[in-house]
Amino acid sequence: MFAIHPIPAHVYPMIPLAQALQRAGHEVRVMTHQVMAGSVAAAGLTPVCVGDPTVPPLGATRQYPEAAIERLVKATAELDMPDEERQPWDVFAFVMLTTAWEYFPPEVPPEAPRPGVDDMVEFAQQWRPDLVLWDHCAPAGAIAARMCGAAQARFTPWQDYFGWSVDKYLERTGKSLDEHVLAETVRPVAERYGLEVDRDLLLGQWTVDALPDGFRLGSSVKTVLARPHHYSSARSTPDWLREPPTRPRIGMTMGLSLRDLLPEKKVCWTHVPHLLDAVADFDVDVVATLNEVQLSAVDRVPPNVRIVDYAPLEQLVPTCAAMITHGGVSTCVAAVTHRVPQLITDTDELITTRYPGSTATAAYVTSRNAGLRVDIRNPSTEVMRAQIEQVLTDPGIRAGVDRAHEELMAMPGYDEVIPTLQRLTAEHRTR
Repeated sequence: MFAIHPIPAHVYPMIPLAQALQRAGHEVRVMTHQVMAGSVAAAGLTPVCVGDPTVPPLGATRQYPEAAIERLVKATAELDMPDEERQPWDVFAFVMLTTAWEYFPPEVPPEAPRPGVDDMVEFAQQWRPDLVLWDHCAPAGAIAARMCGAAQARFTPWQDYFGWSVDKYLERTGKSLDEHVLAETVRPVAERYGLEVDRDLLLGQWTVDALPDGFRLGSSVKTVLARPHHYSSARSTPDWLREPPTRPRIGMTMGLSLRDLLPEKKVCWTHVPHLLDAVADFDVDVVATLNEVQLSAVDRVPPNVRIVDYAPLEQLVPTCAAMITHGGVSTCVAAVTHRVPQLITDTDELITTRYPGSTATAAYVTSRNAGLRVDIRNPSTEVMRAQIEQVLTDPGIRAGVDRAHEELMAMPGYDEVIPTLQRLTAEHRTR
């Protein structure tokens, strides 16, 4: 049983692992909201809808009580972290943890019903899975597993901000795990079910970590490493994408999740006109997956740019000579898989107004010399133009892309780690 926060950036990375388990003969169910049920079913998996179907998932973009946010600010100040540690902590506290509040809203009394959690627990007790794999933004999966005696583990296709934050909190404050803001978030619901909040409930009995070397945050959690597989959606290939490009193609994507969750945040896309102007002078074809909000600041679209609302990564990326992206991990993995150099739009501004993970992705790509970082806080068409030319022509970047690809392919695939998951499940389930 998978318990996944129901937005594409969380559901799509999970699908290849769920498909691998199903190929191995296991029964698989995916807990999700009604809005993602169609995507799960299109991948050949069985969705189980949980939560209020009339309330769409919003996560970190929902408005929460001022007192709850102040608690996060206070916890952050208490740690007195150096600058290099503030970025991952801010992602944990102000993006990932507030996304988990979708299931554990701080303003709701402990005794009040929580449809997303209660439905998940009820189904687990009826269906009785042997293993629950949960997204770290959906810790209700751990509660459901404990209530039915299943083994339970996290699945994380991003940096493990949760495990890292626990280690840093204990190291820097000397306090107990009970006082960590994650424990405070989960405790009211766990105690409602008569469960003790311990490390396993917060961080899983182990974690399936689907990130390449050089990408992961260090933490003390027990991990099973697996090679990430990119997946976007099951859609037919459009006619224009079936035809081989007659000149180099550049793919440009700013991601799906944020444009859906922040439809009015036009300020997030002020760098897009600079990117389009930068590609206008090249003898290339550009496919830009942008919607109206992302194009809101654009006065003109160059003739060599094709604007489409969406194109599946597994169909677009293999045809490209370079990718310009928002720094999503799945997009990065797709580019590395197909040996495509990248330009990552990145900024050090507070994560809450930009892209969770883009800084980490840019750091990984540049550490492998597999691409370049674009500073969108100070957008410059001239600088972007020079960077685009570099990723298209620099043999050093081409060699870096090849090295990153070799590192990725050396990791065990999902089919290869299934025996390990079976062994750990047998060791940890309690019924």
